[in-house]
Amino acid sequence: MQDDILIHKIPHSLKNSKIYDVVVTDLEGNYTYVNETFRNRFSFITDDFIGKPSSITMHPEEGAKMQELVHKCFEYPTECFPIEIRKPLKDGKGYNWTQWESSILSDENLQPIGILCVGFDITGPQHNNMKFKESQTKLTKTIEAIPHPLLILCEESYIRYVNNEFENIFGYSASEISCEKLEILFQKEKKKDYNKLFSQYIDDSAKKMRVNHFLNFVNKKDENVVVGISLNSFYDNDNLNVIVILEDLTLAKQNQDTIVNQNNAFKKIAWKHSHELRKPVANILGLSNLLNIENLQSETNYKTISFLKEAANELDQITRSIVEVANKSEYNIEFKKNRRNLY
Repeated sequence: MQDDILIHKIPHSLKNSKIYDVVVTDLEGNYTYVNETFRNRFSFITDDFIGKPSSITMHPEEGAKMQELVHKCFEYPTECFPIEIRKPLKDGKGYNWTQWESSILSDENLQPIGILCVGFDITGPQHNNMKFKESQTKLTKTIEAIPHPLLILCEESYIRYVNNEFENIFGYSASEISCEKLEILFQKEKKKDYNKLFSQYIDDSAKKMRVNHFLNFVNKKDENVVVGISLNSFYDNDNLNVIVILEDLTLAKQNQDTIVNQNNAFKKIAWKHSHELRKPVANILGLSNLLNIENLQSETNYKTISFLKEAANELDQITRSIVEVANKSEYNIEFKKNRRNLY
């Protein structure tokens, strides 16, 4: 039976509450009283809580917190102490979060006879808070998985956030670049044009946009970094935020320049083949027809051989010049690659 003294000590408003769980444990932590609300909520655990340890309605990891709470109650017997405790679900597949306030319950001689605990379910707020933290973690991991520098700007183009890949490519730490304007990354001669580009983006309602041509930015060491830009935006408390993804195209631009230069070299070689090379070849073919095979000592043969030698030398010079152009087009230059943080 529940102790009549304890029942007398508990206000009727708590005993009859349909919202609050009200329990009393003895000094060893065993239940000596539970109200109907608590009994109905946790009836799947036992039909009779009296005399049973309070640990049967808690997550196994909550024991240490409860012991600390009990010590505080005995140290300050006139005060109440809050605590959050996980309580088991009926299906046995998890726990609810509950908020409690605990205090010492004393007899007429002010001697402690138990611990009064009043609680209610806070699963909604606690669960939502946990989900929010999980969402934050997922968002952070997603951003860091992007293999390109990413920045978040305010409407005035001040940098509010950068990911790790930005630090790898541009050399600035998050603390160094935070609150700087985006133009810190612009080449001096390009600041006016690039600022105009971003201003135009804001004026055009900050919709999704991709800049399809190469832009020249600079890193912390004032080295050129060629980038492609993707822009998007979102609102936070009515404040516009601009997402900037910078695709590092430095190596791609160098490779493109190499291909263009090689193509120009091939055009020069083709022109030499179709124009300069044809002349000495045609001369050699024509002169070879003038050779008198029957009279090798003829004066005509001497002149023809002289002209053949001259044409052969001209052909040799042109061939050398073609080889020189071809060698220049090889571009055996080893470009320095930017560090990437892909793995």
